[in-house]
Amino acid sequence: MIATVSPLRIPRPSAVTLALLVAIAWMSTHRYQGLAHDGMFYAGQAIFRLDSIAFARDLFFAYGSQDNFTVFSGLYAWAVFKFGLPTASAVMLATAHVFWLSALVWLLQGIFRGPSLWLAVILVVTLPASYGSYGLLSYGESFLTARIWAEAPSLLAVACVLRGYRVWAVVAVAVAASIHPVIAFAPALFVFYYGFSWPQQLLLALLALGAIAGLNLAAIPPFAKLAEVMDPTWLGLATVRSPFVFLDQWRPEEYHAPLFLLLLLSTTAVCDVTRRRLWRAALAVLASGMGLALLAVFWPGVMLIQMQPWRVLWLGKVLAVAATVALWRTTWGGSPYSRLLLGALLACGLTVESTGLFCAVPVAVLIICWHTLHLEPRLPSWFWALAWGAIAVVVAENLFWRIALSALTLDSDDAALLQVTLADRLFILAKETGWLGFPAVLVGIYWLLRRRMASAKWMSAVFGLTLVYFAYHWQRTNDWQTAEERLQEAGIPELAALIQPQHLTYWPEGHHYLWFVLHRGSYASFHQAAGLIFSRQTAIEAERRLARLKTLGFPDSRFAWVPIRSNRESSASANLDSLIHVCHDPILDYVILSQPIQGADSVAAFSLHRPDEQYQLYACAPLRAFPDPYSAS
Repeated sequence: MIATVSPLRIPRPSAVTLALLVAIAWMSTHRYQGLAHDGMFYAGQAIFRLDSIAFARDLFFAYGSQDNFTVFSGLYAWAVFKFGLPTASAVMLATAHVFWLSALVWLLQGIFRGPSLWLAVILVVTLPASYGSYGLLSYGESFLTARIWAEAPSLLAVACVLRGYRVWAVVAVAVAASIHPVIAFAPALFVFYYGFSWPQQLLLALLALGAIAGLNLAAIPPFAKLAEVMDPTWLGLATVRSPFVFLDQWRPEEYHAPLFLLLLLSTTAVCDVTRRRLWRAALAVLASGMGLALLAVFWPGVMLIQMQPWRVLWLGKVLAVAATVALWRTTWGGSPYSRLLLGALLACGLTVESTGLFCAVPVAVLIICWHTLHLEPRLPSWFWALAWGAIAVVVAENLFWRIALSALTLDSDDAALLQVTLADRLFILAKETGWLGFPAVLVGIYWLLRRRMASAKWMSAVFGLTLVYFAYHWQRTNDWQTAEERLQEAGIPELAALIQPQHLTYWPEGHHYLWFVLHRGSYASFHQAAGLIFSRQTAIEAERRLARLKTLGFPDSRFAWVPIRSNRESSASANLDSLIHVCHDPILDYVILSQPIQGADSVAAFSLHRPDEQYQLYACAPLRAFPDPYSAS
């Protein structure tokens, strides 16, 4: 009853065609975003390595950060020194992308052959890669961080241990850990579970515990904090600013995706007998990471929270996609009933954020029963049409709303769309619908190649030209980004002459200008509080500085992740009283505002991109001569 799809041997021209399709899928869905998201922090750490004096009092750097545990910033700083920030960021990300995709293909080659391999690669590349709370993190990022540089050797570690190369797997994990220890935790667990037998695992666990205890007694960071617990003040501030770090702060629907991944891996571990050890190891990685993250809720150990063990989800998601393909291989060719179950599981996967998870549980049980007990009920003829019709409706409705609510627009009369170039439209199209379009294209190519092998040559030529087109437009070249990069290279000499390296400046929504244009420290912003789980001093100082900035009324003065605005805060605006209050912090030297303040004389006025866009530079020392209007409150 149970049948598997046998792999097909693919001639070299066809393999080239499929490889080009994979490269297009990656390039078109991973366009370089510039210094965006966490990419700004890693670029800032590189600038800090080059000139630490200017950032000595910057909120993000003053009390240390996760930069102490990575070699990435040193490499990034060297590249910035040699080539400049814009070039270094783009080249290092492109290099990481090449290594990432190559490592992924090599890993999946250890699991699949033929159509299954290419399908697994396409799905990992194009499916939504976000994981965790608020969808903040994703694997294979489109901006430069230490994470994507650590993910490539992490994938290599998994690929090596699958082939029995345990020594090389351990070396790859060590390389990943030197770049980003949190990312390397998942492959380290996988190598431990898959690469060693039970007696060996017990011995390694005892040796590891002994080594960690020794490092703790020797007070060697970060193991010196192994038994330290976050005090209520620090924990409260961390919970308010970074709730996504703590499992008990996740929204209920955000648990659905991790539970669905566990369900997929569990089902495949039972049904795919040829690779059962692989899926069990992946399941153990996911369960271990989430279990440790749950432990941090009841015992908020400093090191445990800083590890963020729930981040094993990134590797768990990659392996769960592979498990889905393996489940398809072992189930699709069995019978009409097994195909119906797979269709139902697909519908559950598309609706996992709502009711899909709860429906997926009985479907997974039925699939397991079909595989293990060979249970296949006799169903009336009308049931098949009704079931497939319901699945089609659920899938079609979900696809419709995903496209309708996405950033994709096909309205040719839209004024905003008229300003978007053809390349930008194609990148938007690929990003929003690639998870559906590229697998469909892959199926179409296979169908054509099995009937007309000669078509591989002209398809390779077309795909080659398409790849060149996406590669040429991979780095955005719009006017704004060009102006930003030109500003980063040229700087603002007249402003840098006034704001000396030892000075501290507040620029609303402009800390990146202070970092990358002026190479100066920034007083505070919501984003600069990102590292507070790594430093108690950062947490306390972030709350103090941002509370002072609230009187100016700018969005980046909030501390809480979910803003809660009081009536007073909502009516706050920049005026002389609020400026005096902010300047009464003795560590603040300058404030840059986009509008003049009546009653205060600016030291200088300047513009960034347009002459009519004027910024005012205010010195704090003269304003501290006035009494603080908010001192009584």
